[in-house]
Formats: sequence, C-alpha cells, structure tokens
Amino acid sequence: MPNTFSGVEMLKIAILLKEEGADYYQKGAKNTTGEVSKFLLSAADQELSHKAMFTKLYDDMASDRREESEYLFDEEVTKYLGGLTENQIFSKDDNPDAFKDLITAVKASLKKEELTVKIYSELYKGVKDEGAKEVMNRIINEEKHHVAYFENLLKTLEK
Repeated sequence: MPNTFSGVEMLKIAILLKEEGADYYQKGAKNTTGEVSKFLLSAADQELSHKAMFTKLYDDMASDRREESEYLFDEEVTKYLGGLTENQIFSKDDNPDAFKDLITAVKASLKKEELTVKIYSELYKGVKDEGAKEVMNRIINEEKHHVAYFENLLKTLEK
C-alpha cells in the first residue's frame, strides 16, 4: 500500500525521530566519559539542530495549511506518527557495548544514520504529492550529510 503522508506529516515524523535520536545520544553520553561522551553529546546536538530546522519548516508549512494540519497538534495523532518509527532506529535494547570506545560509538552511530536514510528512502517511494517529495528529499539529504560526517570521522579515527 503506498504511503499517503503529506509533507507536514513527514516533517512531524522527522521531528519525533530527531527527538528520539537526541535522547538516545544524550543517555549514552550520561553513561560514558571523555571523548565518547563528547562525541555522543555532539551527535545529540546535531539531532537537535536538525530538529530545529525541521520544526521551522514544519511551522512554515503548517501555518500555510492551518486548517488542514490542525489535527497534527492532537496528542493521539502525535503518538501514532511517533509510533511508526519508534524504536525502529534508536532501540532501547541496543547493544550495551555500542559506546565502549570512540570508534565503536562512531560505528554504532553511523549504522543508526544509515538506517534512518533507508527508512526515509522507503517512505519516499510511496509519496505521490510533489510538496511531500520535496520535503522528503530535504530530510533525506540532511540525513545523508549526517552519514558522511560519521564516515569521515571514522576514517580519521582509524588512521
């Protein structure tokens, strides 16, 4: 069955996913020290930066379509949209050794970001609305930048 989400709905999902990612990295930072903790806090900051960008875009789109998007402010709708991706990427049951050292932490984070790109790319396949496609492309490109950042960091660390 094709995806029938609007651009505003996709942004809402992306915002919720960014919150989940930031929480994941922040909790990891609390349970680590030194360079691993700094890396995880930086990853959380990147998630929050993306969330802010997506929130601004969401607010702009929602204000243009206030009557169409008002339901997205409902708590039950938010729970539903969040539930579509909750624990799909940032699982609470992850390997406890994922953050044992900096290289392992970067590798684990890279896998999370690659999975995020894959999920958004799969959602994109079913999008028919051109406005939603444009939003999805923007989200996917931001995630690809995250992947490239982690790949470059990993290359530097493994030298």
